[in-house]
Amino acid sequence: MTRPRMPTGYGVPKTERGMLPWAATRKMLESARSYWLVTIDPDGKPHLVGQWGAWIGDRWYFEGGEDTKWARNVARDARIAMGAESGTSAVMVEGRASRVPSVDRPTAERITKQYGAKYGRTYKYRPKPEQWDKGGYVLTPTKVLAWDVRGFPRTVTRYLF
Repeated sequence: MTRPRMPTGYGVPKTERGMLPWAATRKMLESARSYWLVTIDPDGKPHLVGQWGAWIGDRWYFEGGEDTKWARNVARDARIAMGAESGTSAVMVEGRASRVPSVDRPTAERITKQYGAKYGRTYKYRPKPEQWDKGGYVLTPTKVLAWDVRGFPRTVTRYLF
């Protein structure tokens, strides 16, 4: 856990006081309902889409057809970014994504439990763990930035993986 480099005028403190603990950031990633996924088009432009997902074991699992634009982008260039917000808190994740051929049963059960809690009632979407036997997508983070706007810039925190 460190401070990110930001312009001097932002007033980011030099000390660790006020930084967000990883447990709080992880909880927000786990409970977020909507995530913003950014992939890279063949011409280098960013492609932004809203996406559902589940944060399990410091990885973000998400699903979708291999023929979607974002999936084709991931197949060509694994570098992605993902963002989520809740209230006054925001998290941005950078890393690499890949299509995995299958997900182990304990992880699949955790994914579908999160999906059910987030999307089951409102959207009537309750996938079964067996769905993940056919695989899905996973983001492995390299860097996470988080803050609570109410405490900005004191709360600005960077986690490196």
